[in-house]
Amino acid sequence: MATLPLNLGKTLMALREASLSAGEHASLLLAGDENLVERARREFSQGGTIPGTQAGLPATLSQTAAIPGEVLVVLVAPEREAQAAAALGDRVPKKGVIVAVDEGSRATGKVKYLPNGATRLSFSDTQAGWGRLIGLCAEAEGVALGRRYPVVRRSAAQQLISRTAGQNAFIALVFFVPGADMPAMTLNQVKLVLNIAAMYGERIDQDRAVELAAVALMGFGFRGMGRRLSRWVPGVGIVMKALVAYSATVAVGLAAIAYFERGAPASTSKIVKLAGSLRR
Repeated sequence: MATLPLNLGKTLMALREASLSAGEHASLLLAGDENLVERARREFSQGGTIPGTQAGLPATLSQTAAIPGEVLVVLVAPEREAQAAAALGDRVPKKGVIVAVDEGSRATGKVKYLPNGATRLSFSDTQAGWGRLIGLCAEAEGVALGRRYPVVRRSAAQQLISRTAGQNAFIALVFFVPGADMPAMTLNQVKLVLNIAAMYGERIDQDRAVELAAVALMGFGFRGMGRRLSRWVPGVGIVMKALVAYSATVAVGLAAIAYFERGAPASTSKIVKLAGSLRR
């Protein structure tokens, strides 16, 4: 008997969890050098919410850093890095504070984790530098920030896809019974699609049934592909399973991004409305 690709109870739980996640609040606050802060405000506000700003490095910066859901980005020149560290204090929330040190042409884009918990970025005012900074913000509060700041959204979604694909590749490696890995991998893909939906501001309710059904059907398709590849390349079946699991999850995630960027045209409610108009 074939293993069902989706556990209904766990799927409903994932739907509830995603619904709660969609209600979480996160925001960006910029502080530091005036010119860099103004440049960052323009970068992060493209198509969405304008981040809050604080002039300079106020004494209250450590209190701001401790606000739940707040991602604080401090942009400074190298000569003001020590002043920024003093303003932040001895301890800040992990991934909640990013200190972008503008090192110009000497910038490496490398990240260093400071003793007080802040993340230091060797930053430059270039397209690559802003992309790296946006990626770090996405790591901090991906779903919530992606919903409010479209410039963060794609990076957050891509990071989520990579993590989920890695998890599914690992599941494929450790499950030896044929088909036993399908429910776990499909559930991960369901969670991935729901979180991407939340990033794009979609309601997490029964309208998501169409996307979840599509995920289950894609799971069946990729499962068949994995079996065929295993037969064609004998002796490396387990490796092929992991590769198919990884690539299948990436495909599901990229398809979800494209789908929600188009406004989720196949939601259940739209299909019901269309069916009703056809009956008339």
